[in-house]
Order: sequence, then structure tokens, then C-alpha cells
Amino acid sequence: MKVVVEILEAGKYRDVAWEGQFVSAKGELRAVTPSYAAQLIKQSKASLYTDANGEMAFTYK
Repeated sequence: MKVVVEILEAGKYRDVAWEGQFVSAKGELRAVTPSYAAQLIKQSKASLYTDANGEMAFTYK
């Protein structure tokens, strides 16, 4: 399961060690692991994405 976050700071990111880096622009939505989402939110590099109903978005890939 992954959590959808909105990137607040453009840059290169790496969610898990065995996957490559990805480049994200400010405002882009990305699906990341819950632990990486927490790390990015704590560093003010991303915010938790919520839909029009105020609910979090999840993906299962």
C-alpha cells in the first residue's frame, strides 16, 4: 500500500533503496510508502493529499 502526497519542494527523491530515484516538480502528486510520506511531511517537502471529501488517497501497487 502507498499513500498519495503532494510534493511541495521540487527535487530528486528515493522512496526505497531498491528502486531508482525519481524527480518531482512542486505540486506533483506521488504515491510513496507511508514511512517515506511521514518523512517528507516532517521535512516540509510534501503534504498529505486529500480528495474533495477530505479523505486520504491510497494506491495498491
